[in-house]
This record gives sequence, C-alpha cells and structure tokens, in this order.
Amino acid sequence: MAPESPCVVNGQGMSETDDPETTEPEATSEDEAEATPPSEDAPASSDAEAASPENVSDTAGSAAPPPAVSDLDNRWGILARSVTLGGVIGLALVAWAQFTFKATWVTRFLTHNDIAMPQRMRMIASLGVGLVVGAAAVFVAIFLLERRGVVRSTVERWLWFASPLILAPALPQLYRWKPWQGKHETLLPLLLAVTLVAEMLFVHSFRAMPDRVSRLIERVRKALPEVWRKHGPLIVVVAGTIFYIAFMSFYNLRWHYKLRTHNFDLSIDNNLIYSALKGGHMESTVTMGKDPGKYLAIHAKLGQYVILPIYALYPKPETLIVIQSALLGLGALPLFGFAKRHVRPWVAAAVAIAYLCYYPMHSANFCESKYLSLSGFFVLAVYWAVETRRWVPLVLAFICASLMREDVPVGLAIGGTFLVLTGHRPLPGIVMAAVSTVWFLILRLLIMDKAGDWWFPSMYKGLFSPGQEGFVSVAKTLISNPLFTLDKILTKDKFFYLMHLLVPIAFLPVRRWYLWVALIPGALLTMLVTDYKPIFGFSFQYVMHWVPYLFLAVPLALSAIEKENGVARMRGALAALALAVSVSSYNYGAFSARDHSVRGGYFDIEFGFSQKEKDRLADLRETISVIPKDASVVATEGIGAQVSSRRYMYAMRRGLYGADYMLASRKELDYEKTRPFFTRAVKSGEYGVLKRVGEFVVLKKGHDTSGNAALIRDWKL
Repeated sequence: MAPESPCVVNGQGMSETDDPETTEPEATSEDEAEATPPSEDAPASSDAEAASPENVSDTAGSAAPPPAVSDLDNRWGILARSVTLGGVIGLALVAWAQFTFKATWVTRFLTHNDIAMPQRMRMIASLGVGLVVGAAAVFVAIFLLERRGVVRSTVERWLWFASPLILAPALPQLYRWKPWQGKHETLLPLLLAVTLVAEMLFVHSFRAMPDRVSRLIERVRKALPEVWRKHGPLIVVVAGTIFYIAFMSFYNLRWHYKLRTHNFDLSIDNNLIYSALKGGHMESTVTMGKDPGKYLAIHAKLGQYVILPIYALYPKPETLIVIQSALLGLGALPLFGFAKRHVRPWVAAAVAIAYLCYYPMHSANFCESKYLSLSGFFVLAVYWAVETRRWVPLVLAFICASLMREDVPVGLAIGGTFLVLTGHRPLPGIVMAAVSTVWFLILRLLIMDKAGDWWFPSMYKGLFSPGQEGFVSVAKTLISNPLFTLDKILTKDKFFYLMHLLVPIAFLPVRRWYLWVALIPGALLTMLVTDYKPIFGFSFQYVMHWVPYLFLAVPLALSAIEKENGVARMRGALAALALAVSVSSYNYGAFSARDHSVRGGYFDIEFGFSQKEKDRLADLRETISVIPKDASVVATEGIGAQVSSRRYMYAMRRGLYGADYMLASRKELDYEKTRPFFTRAVKSGEYGVLKRVGEFVVLKKGHDTSGNAALIRDWKL
C-alpha cells in the first residue's frame, strides 16, 4: 500500500486513504460512495445542550470545556447578563420599529443626518424606554419564573438564542437602497462591521439553542417529503441556476436591444467567432481593420471553438449573450458538487446560492461577451472533477478552461500546485500545474508574440525595469524589488477592489492562511496592473480571475471552522455569509431589477424597456434590412453589434476601410474620430444614402448621392 499523504485542505490532517470512497463499504453506487459531511438534517440538540452561554466552547473539534459555574455561585452574574441582553434587545426592537414604519425620513437621515431636533429627541427617548422596559421585563420574568422552578440559566439561554434580534435596527437601513446607491465605499465597510457582529451573535444563538427548539426543528424535518429530505439541497441549487440563467439572459438581451452593446466589445467577439464559422482563425476586422489575423497578438480566445457548435445553430450576437449567462449560472452546479465533499449538503447549497447572488459576477455578466466570463464554469468543473475523481470530465473541463483565454491557465497552474503542496490529489495536481504552465508560456511568449505587438504590456509600465519594457521586465521587478511592487499594489482603488470581492463573502477565503492561495490568480492578473483601471474595477469581467477560486475557498473555510471550532461556529459564519451576500446583492446586484443597481463595465444598467427604445430598435432593424448578409459594413459604436455577424465588420471610429456599406446613428458621430470619417465619406460622394429611418442611415459605396445633401443639412455635417 502506498504511504498516506496528509491533506490540509479542510484545515486539519487527513490522509488520502481516509477518503470516504474507500471507507464506506456499504455504498452501492458511485454517488453513494462520494464523500459527504454529516447530514444537515441531524438533530441539533446535542450542540445546544453542550454549549450553553456560560460554557462558550463548542464540544466538536475543541479542547474540553472549562468546568461549568454553578447556577447558585453565578446567580448575580447570570442576572446581570440576562438583564443587559433584555435591555439591548428591547432597545433594538424599538429602533427597528422606528426605521421600518412610516420611515420615509430615514434616507435623508442616513445620508445627511437630516432630522428635526424634536423628532431626534423623541427617537432618543424611545430608545431609552425600550432599553429600560426590556431590562425590567427580563428582571421581573426571572424572579417570577424562579418561583415556578425555572433556573436563571434557562432564561439566559433563551436570551442568547434571541440575541440576533440585536441586529434588527440595521436591517431596514442596510436593505434600503437609496442611501447606498453608488456609494460602495461607504456601505462596504459598514456591512463588514455589521457582518462581524452578526457572526458573533449567531454563534452564541446556535450554541444556546434550547432543546425545545431543536426538537421542533427535528419534527419539522421528519414531516417533510422524503424527496425533499434526500434531494432538497440539489433541488434548490438547480432551481436557483435555472432562475439565474433565465433572468440574466432576458435582461442581457434586453440591454442589447436597448442598443447599449458596442463594437468594443460584443462586435469583436461576434465577428471573431463568425469568422471562425466561415473558415477564418482568430481574425477580427473590428479590432484590427485590414490586418485581422493580428488579433492573436491581443488575445488567444481559442474558447470560441468550444462554443462554436452551439453558435453555428444561430450565428448571432444574441447567442453569445445567452451562452455567457448560461455558463455563469451553471457554475453553481460544480461548485455545489465540490462543496458537498467538504460541508453538509444544505451548507453546500447555501454556498452555491451565494455564488449566484454575488454582485461582482452580475457585473461581469453585463459586460457584453467575454471569454474570461465563460471560463468560470469550466474552472469550477475542473476542481469538482479532481475532488470526485471523475477523470474524463476533468480532462474535458481542463481543456475547455485552458482554451478560453490565454491567462486562464495561470489560475489552473496555481490550483494544481496547491493540490501538490497539500498532498490532496497530488498526481492530477502535478499534471495540471505542468501542462498549464507550459501551455501558458508557449501561448503567451511564442504564439502570441509571433502574431505581433499590442499595447497591453503598457498596463504594467509602472513596474517596468529601467531600460526594458514588456512582461519580462515586469517579472524582473517582481523578483528583484518586491517592496517597490507592493507600493504600487497597495493603493486606495485596489483596497476597495478587494472590499468588493471579499465583503460579500464575509472574508471567508482569508480566514485560513493556506486558503490565501485563492487570492493569487486574481492578484497576479489584476492587482499588478498600474495603468489601466478597468482591470481592477469590480464592474468588469476581470473579476472572473477571482470568482471561481474565492468560492472554492468558501466551503473549505467553513469546513475548517467546523472541524476546529464546532458546528455552531460554522453556522454563525454561514449566517454572516448569508447576511453579507444578500445585503450587497440587494444594493448592487441585478436581481432587484432596479435601474442603476448593478454596474456592467462603464455603465449603470437600466432594466426597463420604454416605448421610445422599442421604436428606436424597430427603426434600426428597418434601416439595416437593406444590407446584404455577406456585405462588409462599417458602423458607429453603439449599433455595430446589431450587424456584426459577418466576416468583414469595421468600427467607424477607426476608419472606413473601404467597406461596402456604412451604418450610422446621428447620436454616435462624436465618439472619437467617427464624425470626420463619416463627414468626409458623405461630402466626397464616395458613399450615397441608401436608406434613412429616424436617427439611422445606411449608405452604400458608389451609390447615387442625391440623398446626401439632405443628410448633410439635417445632421449638420
């Protein structure tokens, strides 16, 4: 037998031979043989009984608790704690009522401290009344209950169980979007503070759960249908995934039909894959004009060949939009499968739902079409397959992830190295690390460099070594001068970038030192950039360098917390995660379908679709109906994506390129150099007006110019 290999992925020693697949001989199927933590449905009474407020250590995974202080010896201590808790809970409930009912004044109160002095004093007085009444009620209750034989510690236990009510005043403030709209840097630190307090309170609550409550939960569980008890977590995750895909597909398509997608970037990817469909390889005329093959110098989006069979069924930009939403949503399934190997099924489901609610990913979803966003599903599938020893899916997912974009193998190489260093699945880890590293170096330093030069290295010019430019120069600075590198990285913008990424998941990935590896792919690929802010902007697709790895770390952190500190401690962390992700998603995510709640790229997303916008789309479709499908077209920025399913498609902001047709919107002429190019073509008679509808016009090269004079006059060219 091979020697055991210790694994620290779960926060404690575990040998490879401890895998449940080999230690559960009664399993009869592959699914039954999968490693699963103890059932979430198990009775919780044991934890509640073992961990009363005066005995604050969980029994699981910790040292023996200190000797309990007798009720007789601690009578006054129990009384003091109980009265204090009662007073604080009473104050909190009064504050909650004030911030909830007839509370139109709260927004200005939070943003400008604007409240009339008499009302302010009434509020302060009512809080004092709530404090006194709550404390007095508990004081009286203790002495009345003692006469009936109820010990003081029982009252205190119930009060600790109810202690999360202390958070009540914060909820109507955190879930009130107007004060926080566009104020991420204000809300995120506040949310972090509230989340930490919430975790502490929920830990005490779960530890103090009375036996009566535990028995009630168990009765409810047993009354549920068998299918729900057995497959409930999976049902929830699948339902959430379907909802995400449908919601995001619908509103991303609507954003496209509102004419809010662009040549840069949807036209690029649509033109790129359409060219592949017609026999081209990595050719984009939108970006490179007359030298489309040079696009490989910018990005190696070989992932287009993975989705090409689907795209071929309906070769339109809408297909790319739906594929992106679908793959981002489907990422919840391998994440759930991975998490279920480390935490209880319902906890794994909660992690998957948190992933679907994660607002930085919503922003990435609204960034038109990006192969980096498509990679998230395949990256998650890789680690699910490694964890479950499904080798064929592993190979397929690994190939697909590696092809998506040239920088995706960096994260796979780091993840593979982690598997090797921890001794957890070391063989696939070695293969992943080696293949990913070699593939990245060949692709980035040989194939892409041979295709030509591009401006991307200038994003790192703050880290260039004197006398040399490019990625090699950056690497030399990293190795030789790490303190200088840190000085460039530790900026205010990047600090808040990390807040965007970590606050919604309650900082769980950084709570164990070995899980900091989840930060490395994103840090290398975004934080080192010094001269291009979108790379470290939360509303761009680059967050997908972080998202898969952060969410893989979340269940590992929860598992470690449970093993080291007990189930109540883990449940408290999970409650903190639920609070953080729900508040942040409500304020800055897409599911509220509120205008300007979510930001995609440079734009605040609007969810409505007015009649004016519908008429504008109809005008455009009527205008472009005269353009043949295979003709070359040069178009202005905001409407080009609508005609980008062709081999030769150009962005007018960069020139005309002798295209057969010009498509323009009067509202888009002032973008970069669009107006001079357009005006010259119209006035010279090189192009003649073919069709005008509303604000749109199509001109054909060599066409009759009798309509040009009216266009020049009406558009003030």
